[in-house]
Amino acid sequence: MRSRVIVALAAGLVVAVASPAAAQRGDDPAPSPPRSEKLVYADFEVVDAGKALSARGGPITVTSYQESDMHRTTAKGAPGANSPELVRIKPDDPNHLGKFEFAFMAPNQWAGAGIEIKGRADADGKPQTDDVSGYKKITLQLYAKGADMIRIEAISRGLGNDLQTYPQMSFKVRPGLNTYEVALNALAQPRWVEIKEDSKKILQKLTALNVTAYCEPCRPAEGMVLVDNVVFEK
Repeated sequence: MRSRVIVALAAGLVVAVASPAAAQRGDDPAPSPPRSEKLVYADFEVVDAGKALSARGGPITVTSYQESDMHRTTAKGAPGANSPELVRIKPDDPNHLGKFEFAFMAPNQWAGAGIEIKGRADADGKPQTDDVSGYKKITLQLYAKGADMIRIEAISRGLGNDLQTYPQMSFKVRPGLNTYEVALNALAQPRWVEIKEDSKKILQKLTALNVTAYCEPCRPAEGMVLVDNVVFEK
C-alpha cells in the first residue's frame, strides 16, 4: 500500500461498524475457482452478525496459546465476539482490515496469538476443504506491533488425519504495513515433530490458515496485528 496508509496507521485506526447486511453467504458453499486464477481466502469484507468471515463464508476466530497456564496469553478482537475487529485506515477508505490485540506473559518458553481463517463454513457439521496445491504462494498484507515474528500455518483438521503441528513458515516483521509472500513449497512441519505428513496432502485438503504472532522464548509484551488480503496465487 502507499506511504499514506502507513502514516495513517501511526495516527490511529477507524473502527468499522459490522453490518449483517454485508454478509455474502449463500445456502451452498461456493466452489473453489480454477487453479489458474487467484483464490482470495480472506479480504475482511464479509461480515455476519458482527463477525468477520472469510471471502467464501468461513468463520475467522481469534486464537491463543502458551507453555504455562499460569502465565496465559490474552488475545482479543471485536468486542463481545471471538472474531477479529474490522478497522479502516482512514474514515473515507472503504477497505477493511482484520485486527486483534495480544499480550504475552513471562516466563513462557513459547506462546502465541493469532487468527484462524476457515476457507468455508462447515456443512452438516463437517469441515469443507480446498485443494490449493496448484498454487505457488500465499500473499498477505500485515502490520504488527509488539511482535517480531509471524507464522503462517496450513491446517487440514477434522478429516481423520489431525496433526499436533501442521506445515508452516515464519517470517520477520518489517516496520509498517507490508505485503508478504509465503511460498507453498516452503511450508514444512518443524524438525522436532515425530509424526510427519506430506505438505502437499495437507494443501490438497486445506480447511484453514492460521496467522499467528509468537515468541520463543517470551518476554512480557503487548501489541496488535492487522491483516488484509490473504490470497493464494500462481
